[in-house]
Amino acid sequence: MPIPVLRELTPLGRTVVAATLAVSALAVVMAYPAGIEGTPLFVASALAILGLAYVLGLATERLGALAGPQVGGILNATFGNIAELIIAFFALQAGLIDVVKASITGSIIGNLLLVLGASLLVGGLRHGTQHFSARIAGLDATMLVLAVIGLFVPATFALSSGEGAGAPGRSLENEGVAVVLIVLYGLMLFYRLRHPVELPGGQRAEVEAGPAWTRGVAVGVLVVSAGLLAVLSELLVGAIDPFIAQFDLTPLFVGVIILPIIGNLAEQSVAVKLAAGDHLDFSMAVAMGSSLQVALFVAPVLVLLGVVVGQPMDLVFTPLEIAAVAVAAGISALIALDGESNWLEGALLLGVYAILAISFFELA
Repeated sequence: MPIPVLRELTPLGRTVVAATLAVSALAVVMAYPAGIEGTPLFVASALAILGLAYVLGLATERLGALAGPQVGGILNATFGNIAELIIAFFALQAGLIDVVKASITGSIIGNLLLVLGASLLVGGLRHGTQHFSARIAGLDATMLVLAVIGLFVPATFALSSGEGAGAPGRSLENEGVAVVLIVLYGLMLFYRLRHPVELPGGQRAEVEAGPAWTRGVAVGVLVVSAGLLAVLSELLVGAIDPFIAQFDLTPLFVGVIILPIIGNLAEQSVAVKLAAGDHLDFSMAVAMGSSLQVALFVAPVLVLLGVVVGQPMDLVFTPLEIAAVAVAAGISALIALDGESNWLEGALLLGVYAILAISFFELA
């Protein structure tokens, strides 16, 4: 990395960047010259991706601050899940369809239960009862419920008709639903652009400005980090099967619990940091907004990419996945009703996430 990249970072930031580069190099050496595969490669790639997701978050925040609050909101919405999208793309290309669909579920429930729960818990312990705009949070919650309906109607139809996943003749239905969801995503971004004062997600860059990089340095960091992320995501996906076999896990558990944590750690830490700083409106916008991005953009884009790479993916999820997302969306909507939160609500959300994680772990 060029010296200007490190110069503008905090000591902790410099340490994270240096450690990320070191672990990334280690993972590449393990995969190619050394030929080391399986769990060691999975762990090294995962650690490197965690660091790269953090660096990507810094670059996106800086570009958002330089572009202004309105464009900054769109940048954060666009790049918020780029790490997860890249990982899911390589998993899709490798034919790990169950893992990809599970990661979609895991991202939604992870943001609504784990991230939001940790944010409310930390913010409540530090500030007591916190207040936020019930109207703004309610709008995001309503959009999320509508997105979940659109995302899981194909699954409900397939289960009701008895066709199940991968049934012939259902490709056009899934692609049609994917296009509708992407249109809804575009409308949501348009609304945020036209109403930046009303929606704090459009002003997030004013709170999280990132390091004092120039525009060129920030763009360079974004491009280099995304390139490294693509390489490491391919290595990670290639090591998933040996990792699952060694620890006797299921693709469903890895997709729902492990991969979303790896891909979304940067955004998760930002949400908790915002809540700790008593910016709960912004924290909730990050958690709920990330789930909206997955439901309205990441999932349908993966469906369309599946057609391009010859790995058709439908939107038929397991009953447990449907129940988990419905529970997460419902409880988040209830929390948004009164405009205030406390640490107990955060603990309850984390408890629900733990229950779901145990259920996915036990499901064979």
